[in-house]
Amino acid sequence: MAGQKKHMDYSALSKEISSGIIRPVYLLSGEEDWLIRQITQSLIKAVIVPGSADLDLVQIDVAHQPQNLDTGKVEQEIRTLPFLSPRKIIILKNTDLFISAKGAVKAQIDDNRVQIKELLEAFPKDVVLVFQETKSNLSQKSLLSALEKAGGVRAEIGLQDSGTLLTWVKSGCAGQGIQIETKAATSLIERCDGQMRAIRGELDKLFLYLGWSGEKSINLDLVELVCRPDNRSSIFDLTDAISAGDAEKALRVLDTLLIRKEPVQLILFMLYRHIRQLLAAATEPDSQKLISKMNLRPFIARKLRMQAQRFKTHRLAEIYELMFQTDMRIKQGQINDLMGLELLLIEAAAG
Repeated sequence: MAGQKKHMDYSALSKEISSGIIRPVYLLSGEEDWLIRQITQSLIKAVIVPGSADLDLVQIDVAHQPQNLDTGKVEQEIRTLPFLSPRKIIILKNTDLFISAKGAVKAQIDDNRVQIKELLEAFPKDVVLVFQETKSNLSQKSLLSALEKAGGVRAEIGLQDSGTLLTWVKSGCAGQGIQIETKAATSLIERCDGQMRAIRGELDKLFLYLGWSGEKSINLDLVELVCRPDNRSSIFDLTDAISAGDAEKALRVLDTLLIRKEPVQLILFMLYRHIRQLLAAATEPDSQKLISKMNLRPFIARKLRMQAQRFKTHRLAEIYELMFQTDMRIKQGQINDLMGLELLLIEAAAG
């Protein structure tokens, strides 16, 4: 593996696997679990002989619980020869071995880390070890170094930007002989919050519908008909109406959400979160800090910044306080949740 990269992105890693280059160890980390799954499936397809997965493929989900990681079992699996495949694949999920541990679990994770590091230092040639980690704040340099010395590679596979997702959606539709309008694709991405697994699920619904209807194109109306509701856009519309002082429009948007049978408490929660995010967008000048602090997609952060400009910061703070007071009145039984939400929208728009 001399001269080969030790840090790769999704595209480069996919190409490498497709070309037949298989590393002994992979660390796949990040928030985009759909792409991590795609990489893993490519490895399985490249290495595991069909029909031998029961013996040559081992998957262990630690689920962020270090006591679930039996390092003795991992060692046994690593030392056991593959049955029919040229290599055995061992997949360890959510071990938290590569991040700093705190609290009561620290001793257990530290112990697990030492034992896994020893395994990496004498790693066999007939095994592929895959770490799938949803937490990507990788800080354990000693373990990372052992992984790289074993010939491994690490790839952080985060959420994809809107341009990449748009290309991916259009390509997926084209592969089915279907055209999708840009507005429809953008709406699909936003209503799924840019999560590729969710987008794929909604595309499958659309493909099933088109198979039944015989149509070959997807427009915004069809996305509205078939796919999950675009509640985030509705909350943006609700807040736009408030910023314009249009209580009547705000109540119409609320009616649309209620017709979709969205629970009033969910609408209150979404609006509460949205106002909090608008306050952050109005007071945090650094876009990257805003994205990180509020755990936002970049395209959502941009929309929040644009909308926040329609409010004075003190007015956003007043609406936030108004929402808190409304929530208290509802919880104390002074008013029911629907009437509380309606009065909240009227008072917020009147300011």
